[in-house]
Amino acid sequence: MTTFVLVHGAFRGGWAWDKVRDELVLLGHTVIAPTLTGCEPDTLRVGTRVGLAEWVQDIRQAMSTATPDSEIVLVAHSQAGIPVRQVLETDSGKIKRVVYLDAAVPGNGQRGVDLNPPGVPAPPADLDPTLMIPARPVGPEQGFVDPELIEFVNSRLVPTPIGPSLDAVTLRSTDAHKVPATFAFFSQTPQTYPCQYTRLHLDDQGISYTVLDGPHDSPMVNAHMVCEFLLRS
Repeated sequence: MTTFVLVHGAFRGGWAWDKVRDELVLLGHTVIAPTLTGCEPDTLRVGTRVGLAEWVQDIRQAMSTATPDSEIVLVAHSQAGIPVRQVLETDSGKIKRVVYLDAAVPGNGQRGVDLNPPGVPAPPADLDPTLMIPARPVGPEQGFVDPELIEFVNSRLVPTPIGPSLDAVTLRSTDAHKVPATFAFFSQTPQTYPCQYTRLHLDDQGISYTVLDGPHDSPMVNAHMVCEFLLRS
């Protein structure tokens, strides 16, 4: 039995996987899509620091709800690449495969705020760790054309805490590298997004990846394509 643990990116929650989840469940798979701390609707964490360790624990807790005989496929979209990569350090033995979708994936000692592609200025050194970055509404410019989907997403967008992106990852486990990893990027993602840093890094290392036709939010805009990719990964 395969259990997909789907981890959302910035400004979103577990709801961002609704369409993907529904299709996978119809095919008989189990899906767990947690909402990370500080990204809940009406979160009580405004004005307090949310750290990377909390996001890591959120994912570990989600994985712990899978049945013991499950083969876990851990999927990270966008910013989720940061906590998901850290999770591999402690839980690699529980994970059959990790899939990174348009994800920012750090190296040892890197922080989320360090993952800027060339031409994107570095953030200020004195960022307030309690800062919540406001969300921007989505629309046709981001690849959303269905008015109902636009309304659904914009009514649920939340500020995202900066704190986890100020914490460096510690990557020392040799077992983490034994977990098969699949990388995919979306063709319409802006060049300024952090996932482009990861894509360039993979190019430098000669690591292969797949380019899927669609916008950054393809898990919502084209869930069927994303599901097909997950199932053949």
